[in-house]
Amino acid sequence: MPPPRTSADTDISRAAIESAPYAVFVCNDDGVFERVNAAFTRLTGFDADSLVNRRTFVSLLDPAEVARRDLPVLSGVQSDETPYDGEWSCLHHNRTRLPVRLALSCVEGAPGERRWVGIVLDLSQEAQIAQQLWYVTHHDEVTRLPNQRLLIQRLELAISRCARLGGDLSVLLIELEQLRQLQGAFGQPTAERALQIAAERLRSSAGPEDTVACIGGRQFVVVTPGTGERALSLGERMRIHLGQSIDAHPAPLTLDACVGVASYPAHGDTPEALMRRASVALADALTIGGGVRVFRSAMDTASNRRQELESLLRAAFAEPRQPQLHVVYQPQVTLADGAMRCVETLMRWRHPVHGMISPGEFVPVAEACGLIVPLGEWVMRRACREASLLLRRSGVLPRVSVNVSPQQFHRQDVVAMVRRALDDFALEPRYLEIEITESVLLTDAEPAGAALRELHELGVEIAVDDFGTGYASLAYLTRFPADRLKIDQSFVRNMLTDPQCNAIVAAVIAMAHALGLRVTAEGVETAEQAKHLTELGCDEAQGYWFARPMDARGLYHVIAPLGNGARR
Repeated sequence: MPPPRTSADTDISRAAIESAPYAVFVCNDDGVFERVNAAFTRLTGFDADSLVNRRTFVSLLDPAEVARRDLPVLSGVQSDETPYDGEWSCLHHNRTRLPVRLALSCVEGAPGERRWVGIVLDLSQEAQIAQQLWYVTHHDEVTRLPNQRLLIQRLELAISRCARLGGDLSVLLIELEQLRQLQGAFGQPTAERALQIAAERLRSSAGPEDTVACIGGRQFVVVTPGTGERALSLGERMRIHLGQSIDAHPAPLTLDACVGVASYPAHGDTPEALMRRASVALADALTIGGGVRVFRSAMDTASNRRQELESLLRAAFAEPRQPQLHVVYQPQVTLADGAMRCVETLMRWRHPVHGMISPGEFVPVAEACGLIVPLGEWVMRRACREASLLLRRSGVLPRVSVNVSPQQFHRQDVVAMVRRALDDFALEPRYLEIEITESVLLTDAEPAGAALRELHELGVEIAVDDFGTGYASLAYLTRFPADRLKIDQSFVRNMLTDPQCNAIVAAVIAMAHALGLRVTAEGVETAEQAKHLTELGCDEAQGYWFARPMDARGLYHVIAPLGNGARR
């Protein structure tokens, strides 16, 4: 039997309760307060006089929770003396609800008397942290829009609602083109600002029932009720709104967008199916150069074709003993005297079953799946190897030009890769030229610029391919070493019939010469085009009018007489 409690023990107990840092109360078996400490009054906003012997603890709990949950002291005398621990909503004096954790223990007093001692912990800060954590994990950091996790949850609910009520909906997948190039050209803050402006424009274009989400660095998703013309109209409106000029430093920018659309129930009944088919439609829009595209079954066929090509290309690259890949060379002719001073290296693929597969079909697949980096190095090494053999056999060699993709600059040490190829096959740098596209100058501009300068100092020449199709300008080129510009064939093809194309060709030639750069026109197919380019002062031309691509054996037969003549 425990010893009887003294008045000193009682005084110590009161002092301990009063000084406790947590809210503590004592109530009788009916739940009426008998004692509360200062922390309890601060937590609830009630003073001790309004609680002790006046109110029950149950009166401070959310009535809705009390109606559906069990708690000791709720119904008078209780036989269960097991300690209780649970989370509740406590009503503050100002009638707001406060999330709390409640612990109750039964304490025996005099014979036949029981008391309940309760400790109440404020969970509002934990709830706030949990809410903030939920927001962070469900929203994009830059745009503050729902991210993919929250999008899928909302899309599941929307599909369930449509299935239950008989409605329909559309998923619009929107991609901002060239945002990565903008980042490389103008920096990360400008790119993020452009992304935020895009998000605001999508919000303003969307309706109250639409969900707008950001699921990646340059992709947005809009879930909207309805299909058909309504979805197409919304996609076109958003695309036009996104394309309006952005007043950004150091120059105004525009954001071109492509949109892929998939609808429920026509194109799938799960979020995954709709997202995949919207992605297929988006890929089709990107392929044709922009606009809004609605998913069709034929697109799935094209998507399957791309996947098939990727698998076949990986197998072809992994099996060098049965070579399917090879390189050919297309001469570039000096218009003033007809001399061939450079040849462009082009990759070709002959599959044993499917025959010749066009570079226009397999190169985009290689770029999309990351194979372009090892393939690009393979082409560089093959070109250097065959060039070295040609030089030893014929005694002469035009400069060999090899394309290096933006992904190679981004994902590998291009300078080291070029040095290895030159050293392994004993080829002097002066016989090599690399062709880059404008996007190399805009994506990761500083590292790419440093690599280009190092290659140029080594003796490798630099050509900028497809000039005029991107963001780069001649003024921008002054920051990087370049020896030659290649005018894109789309301008050359139409220059005799389109005054604007002709003006672009003439302007590029004049401005390039002012900067000390040579100019090569691509895609020359007629004598009239060659004559007109000569009159404009173009330095070189490349195209079927002069020569089709040829393998190393064919190139040898072209240059060997030149070497023999030089030796005689």
